[in-house]
Order: sequence, then structure tokens, then C-alpha cells
Amino acid sequence: MAHAPDAKKTAVAKPRRYLSSSERKREILDAALLEFMQDGYAASTVERIAARAGLSKSGIYAHYQSKEQIFEELLTTALLSSEDSFGLLLSQTQGSLHEIVDAYIDQIYSRLESPLAVSTFQLLIAEGRRAPRVIERWNQSVLMRMSTDTQKLVEQCVARGIMRKSVLSENFFVIISPFVFWLAKSVLLGEDAVVSLSQVREIHRQLMLEILLPR
Repeated sequence: MAHAPDAKKTAVAKPRRYLSSSERKREILDAALLEFMQDGYAASTVERIAARAGLSKSGIYAHYQSKEQIFEELLTTALLSSEDSFGLLLSQTQGSLHEIVDAYIDQIYSRLESPLAVSTFQLLIAEGRRAPRVIERWNQSVLMRMSTDTQKLVEQCVARGIMRKSVLSENFFVIISPFVFWLAKSVLLGEDAVVSLSQVREIHRQLMLEILLPR
């Protein structure tokens, strides 16, 4: 009696669709996030990330050098990166403080419109201690640099009289507090249990203007 052919042997492999480098990296990051969330950062491997992304191991290494680099890019892609610096906007525009604050709020809150941000923040809280080198590198290369550069420019704006001296202008690193508050509450209680993103976005904007605008 003839046997049915083995489906695994006779199936024709589907050609992998062409993606640009940025699109392929997005797929890899999505796969890595799923892997890290399911099995934890320490137990995850480049091989398993590749399998989730439908790639070979070499396909991953064409874009990333290591699992650490993938995790680090997740942080900068989903959370804060050097592009989100308030100081960068101050240095690049001659607009009013209202315009700069609006641009800054639009820039950082656009990240929260993707579920990736909440999931990555949850991963950061859960797995941060297992990847201290990655977290510290992100802190030094992104967060600390943003804070230092922005503080200098804010102090210059205060000296020129276009920004009011206040507890915020003197400690500008706390500027992201409403952003972090919404993320933390979302991770702990779920998005339905917190103030809406649009509400916290507007509160953040109004706080900045109220504290920074000259009287």
C-alpha cells in the first residue's frame, strides 16, 4: 500500500519576503521581546530569537552583534533615546518655549502609542538585574548624556530670561517623571486602571509650561 508523502519533505519552503534593514530589525526586536518576556533575559539565546523571527543565527548577526546589543536597542527604540532630549530641541530651534514644549511632548509620547513601550518597560523592571551591563550602558550613553546636555542648555535659557528659574530648571532630569509614572502604573495595574495617555500627556505639557515660562 502506498504511503502518503511526508508533508515536511514535500512542502515547498516559502521564500522569505524582502524587508529593508530597518524593517528586519523591527522583526528581530519583536521576536526578542517575546523571547525575553517568556523565558527571561538570562535564559534566552540568539538562536531562539532567530527561530522566532524566522531567521538563521547568521541573519541575526547581520544586524546585531549580540543578545546584549538587541536588548539595548529595545530600550532605546521603545523607551527613551538620545533623540528624545529636550536639550536637542532647544539647540535646534529658535521657536518659542510653547513650541519647544509641544514638540518635546509630541516626541516622547509618540513612543507610548505602541504596546512595545509598556512591554519593554515591564521587561526592564523584571530583567534589569540580570543584565546590569546593558542597563548601565544605556543609562550612561542615553539617560545621563541627555540629562547633562539638557541641563546646560536649560541654564543658558534661564540666564537669557526666556525660561524661569525654578526647581524644575535646576533639576531638569525629573522632566520625564509623568512619562515614567504612566508607564509604571500601566505595568503594575494595566492601562485600564490609570489615567489615559492623552490626559497624562496634556498634564505633562501644562506642568512644563507653568513651571518654566517666565512670569
